Amino acid sequence: MPRVFNAILTVGISAVFFAIIVPPMFGGYTTAYTGLHGGPIGTGPVDAHVTIDPGSPAARAGLRDGDAIRCLHIRDYQILFPTFGEPGYGTSPVRGCVIDGGSERPFELAVRPGPPAPSLYGTLGFASLRVFAYAIFLFVGSALVILRPSLMTWLLFVFCVCTSPAAAASEKFTSLAPAPYHVVVLWLQLEQFVSSAALLLFTLVFPDSSLPRGWRRFGFWIVCAVSASLTILKVGQMFQPSVYAFLSDPLTINFNLSTAAVVVAVALGRLAGMRPTDRARFGWVTFGIVVGVIANYLRLLPGGNFVGTFAGTLTAVMPITLMYAILRRHVIDVRFAISRTVVYGAVTTLIVGVIAAVDWITSEYLKGLRIALAIDALVTISLGIAMHRTYGAIENAVDFLVYRRKHEAENYLKRLARTLLRADSEETIDRALVHDPYEKLELAMAALFRNDDGRYSLVASLGWNNEIAFEHEDDLVRFMATERARLQLGDFRKAVKAELVESGVAPAIAIPIFEGDDLRGFAMYGLHRDGTKLDPDEQEILDTLCQTAAQAYVRVENLELRALHRPNAVAPGLRIQVDDQAGVIG
Repeated sequence: MPRVFNAILTVGISAVFFAIIVPPMFGGYTTAYTGLHGGPIGTGPVDAHVTIDPGSPAARAGLRDGDAIRCLHIRDYQILFPTFGEPGYGTSPVRGCVIDGGSERPFELAVRPGPPAPSLYGTLGFASLRVFAYAIFLFVGSALVILRPSLMTWLLFVFCVCTSPAAAASEKFTSLAPAPYHVVVLWLQLEQFVSSAALLLFTLVFPDSSLPRGWRRFGFWIVCAVSASLTILKVGQMFQPSVYAFLSDPLTINFNLSTAAVVVAVALGRLAGMRPTDRARFGWVTFGIVVGVIANYLRLLPGGNFVGTFAGTLTAVMPITLMYAILRRHVIDVRFAISRTVVYGAVTTLIVGVIAAVDWITSEYLKGLRIALAIDALVTISLGIAMHRTYGAIENAVDFLVYRRKHEAENYLKRLARTLLRADSEETIDRALVHDPYEKLELAMAALFRNDDGRYSLVASLGWNNEIAFEHEDDLVRFMATERARLQLGDFRKAVKAELVESGVAPAIAIPIFEGDDLRGFAMYGLHRDGTKLDPDEQEILDTLCQTAAQAYVRVENLELRALHRPNAVAPGLRIQVDDQAGVIG
């Protein structure tokens, strides 16, 4: 039930933000024509020398060239003096005043619809790239909360939602009435604080699921306190007489720049302090964060279209590298269920898209005909019937494309496990438990231990030079003998783990090999060589391999016993000696 609630909440929020933010990014909405020109976009009324078009709405409202415009609310300010792009047309009038000889003269201006607004990104391709990056942000943030809800994933989701390209779409919102516009603008301004603070908090918490300890916990609460205080100050500015101070004060700029610098410093500092195995996994996340933060502020610097376009393109690096780190590097353990999320999303999008297209076609070209309703019903029923097959096909495609090498290795190990029941020697089984998983899964280490006169001694290993042996009283042996299941070695106390990392490579899991009720031995396997974790599917394959090996060992013993009791047969490994006086002695 919590997972369903998280899915509804995150997907719903993502869909609302996407639907509000994205369409205006491509332009096309009706602009508001006032006939008042205050200089380049971003010029405030204090610095502007306004000019009025003859016969325009501004001229009919009594405004003249050179008037000092004041007394503007936020929406009216944005229509007359836009800060980013061309304002959208709305029916609510613009109200303000003119300072004339030290006195205020009020005016009311009814704007007219203007031409369609062009895309602020210049080209369809660049606008699509920004939309694509934001869509990946929303997908990654929502999927992680659904699959692994924690403080860390919620912080990432908040950042992903609030990193929307809202500035490019904000001018279209002037089509709203004054009251709802005030709410939207307040959120868009606070979104900048929330986005920067959430990213910094995520950088402090990651990769822990809960509140960290030590200096990171102290820094976490400091960031929360500073962000909350500045947010209160920002809300208070909204009700000050100077709207221009609310929209362009240095508080927002300085906070975001300072936060960006701290995020980069914390990310790089934490990466430098990690172990080499962890650094290989978390390096991708750090790379994405650093490049994304730097690119986000490079595109705001003066330097022409090339700099803005190049930096804007780099902003897509962060969500892509985050998704790569999660899917392929298992930085955040979402288990293999992430592919199921892809399938659900693809199937749902396909169904909704087809139904929406059919509904649009029937409403556009078959207006008033009863057949339109019948066509809608037929398409919906057909999609419902085909949904099961579609799900399976998309799931197989996702698994094959994203995890091809992984599946090839798993299929090989499954086949290998079946062949062990045909093995005639223990050496063949030993090699299957150590060499094949080490090579096929690209593990950092693999080792096999067997019971030898009361001690579990190393039989074979790769990537591991530790000559340790285990007694019956060792924690590792007692746990496996009791629980009869694989163990996550990271769960053991430090003293136990310290014995296992003397060779510099730490085993990740231990899998028991039983003969009846007796623990015959066990295998230990490390992480992947790039530092990523073994996912549950890989661990299940290794479990199956060890269970089959246990049966194979019993079969080999039975073969040896049969050979010993067979007449005129020599048991495997039994040497024949010939004594000249006593005859043949075995």
